[in-house]
Amino acid sequence: MQKDVNWSLLKEGFTINVAAFELFQAWNPAILVHGTKRPIKIKVGDMYYDAMLVNQDFKQDVYSGHRDVIQVRYSPNSNLAKALRMIFHNSYTYFDTQRQLAGKSKKQIALYSDLHEYIKLYFTSEPDVLGIECYTTEDYQKLASTLSAIPEEMYESTDDDKFFIQDGNASIEEKERLVKYRKIDRSIIEMLKKYYNHCDEISGEKIGSEYDDSVVEAHHIDYFTRSQNNDSTNIIISPNYHRIIHKNNPLFNRKKLQFEFANGEVLRLKLYEHLKVG
Repeated sequence: MQKDVNWSLLKEGFTINVAAFELFQAWNPAILVHGTKRPIKIKVGDMYYDAMLVNQDFKQDVYSGHRDVIQVRYSPNSNLAKALRMIFHNSYTYFDTQRQLAGKSKKQIALYSDLHEYIKLYFTSEPDVLGIECYTTEDYQKLASTLSAIPEEMYESTDDDKFFIQDGNASIEEKERLVKYRKIDRSIIEMLKKYYNHCDEISGEKIGSEYDDSVVEAHHIDYFTRSQNNDSTNIIISPNYHRIIHKNNPLFNRKKLQFEFANGEVLRLKLYEHLKVG
């Protein structure tokens, strides 16, 4: 899961998409009961920090049909909050300055356009340990330079990381980062394959089962080479339509969960549980 850095993340916590918990249920088969919480550890680099996993207590009879709200919570003075503010010093300075200028205004402050800072949250193999990888603006810019020379279809189609390692345009650090991204990518894709039983999300069909095999192609809704977004909510599985989508570059309507082509045609997803956000 990928989340942009904001004031809440730097001070007190962040929300986790419930669908992601369901998708990555190998980490934790039992989601917290509504209105309960329990202590967990957050791993940042080689360090472990205390936090609380909370299933927010709201009136389910009033908000009937609303999914649970799962959050990671910590105090502003916690070691985790301090570590995140140190890593994302530029964002913290910007938010702090803007909040002082805004005074009592409750208007939410967006990240400055020249700042591209975010975290990637992943589920570890350790019980009750969530991992966070931090990406600063400098990391973003370095990877953007590398990705600008790679066509999206090549990034998505090749399974050979040697291609990226041998590319002479990038530094060793950038190559390692790109290969790491692709490993995260593939782990998410494998989870999505299992979650949807190897079915195409657009047609709902299981491709290749008659041959005792499965054919899977993943597509980044917002192209990874321009967004650097490997979040599960930016990936769909569609071996049937992947190349058609790339060739025509249709817009994706998240409200209707469909690709909309310039000629008026649409491709609506039949399987989309992991794209739900509320």
